[in-house]
Amino acid sequence: DNIVNFRSENFCISCINKFSIIRYNPLYQPQHFTSNDLLNEEPINYIESLETISNILESCRFHTSSELSNKMKSTPKLLSGYFQNIDGNATNFDQFVLELASIKEKFSFIGLAETNVDCSNQQLFQMDGYTACYQSRLFVKEKNQFKSKGSGVCLYINNLYNFSHDEKLSTCTEDIEALIVNITNLPELVTVGVIYRPPSGNLKEFNAQYNKILSNLKGKKCYLLGDFNVNLLNLSSEEESNFEETIFTAGFTPAISTMTHQMPHCKQTCIDNIHTNDIDPSIISGVLHNSLSHHHPVFLLKELPTIEESKKPDKEKITIHYNYSNTNLDKLCEDIEQCIDQFQNDCETFDAFLYLFQEKIDASCKLLTPKKKKVPTATLR
Repeated sequence: DNIVNFRSENFCISCINKFSIIRYNPLYQPQHFTSNDLLNEEPINYIESLETISNILESCRFHTSSELSNKMKSTPKLLSGYFQNIDGNATNFDQFVLELASIKEKFSFIGLAETNVDCSNQQLFQMDGYTACYQSRLFVKEKNQFKSKGSGVCLYINNLYNFSHDEKLSTCTEDIEALIVNITNLPELVTVGVIYRPPSGNLKEFNAQYNKILSNLKGKKCYLLGDFNVNLLNLSSEEESNFEETIFTAGFTPAISTMTHQMPHCKQTCIDNIHTNDIDPSIISGVLHNSLSHHHPVFLLKELPTIEESKKPDKEKITIHYNYSNTNLDKLCEDIEQCIDQFQNDCETFDAFLYLFQEKIDASCKLLTPKKKKVPTATLR
């Protein structure tokens, strides 16, 4: 009972908990598979994008404050985000500021959830070098008052940046709280948001509303920080799987893959995350140890292009595009079942299997007219 199997290896539970060995990565493949020449032929940019996402998730780990400070200091042109479920500004804000000060460099943007604070009180919670943008708590009509606990989100934007509040995409309901802003004085517009999903809310309704937000952000470079209250380490229900599919179908990916939350005597969970559609090999993501609450802070770092690089026209990264919808995947499965004898008879080597498997994927999922898109649309099942 004390042994856990993960990726064909056995670990004791104490090591699992101490070193956060279990991680989320639906795109993980053994090395002999990802380096196979057949996969690197076409569509090469599609494979590269998936490998980049997988590498980000595999590299995500716990950092100390000094480690993170050194990483940030060594990269002068950096876009950096930080998120913390603060579990109440009134009791935890001062401690939050102290722990944040242990990281010597300032972040581009910081998101907080469960502030339990209204916009009218945001002046009480200021941080040097940042401009605060608060969204009020959920108003409960039945009680004719604001929700007293477990509500409220905010963003702190570094004073180096100008930003505008996106009121159309920002929302506060019993199922989702979202605060969205646009940073306007970078080489290109960047959208930043903080998301909170109340655990008492309806996950199906959250997925629908979150999907609308992601759809409206298409074409923008986005970073959405939040506490989603869906454990990526154990997607055990249909709606939890739909949450994952909502993210990837919109061209986004989670950047955090290891545990971020643990209550006493409970299993570790990965519920705090940063979702982005700006897939870049320079991204570094991770989790920090702290004593503020049961939630650990999460962060993301990404190198910014120089002004000269940003003026260069974007290259169309994808020349061949595949639509992995449920319908196409069902068609693929049916095709494989009908040709199972062919797989058994013709696939004497792994390369032969990959070649035949790629043929079946092309027949079922390859678009007749390729789409031009920097980030591939992939539906995970």
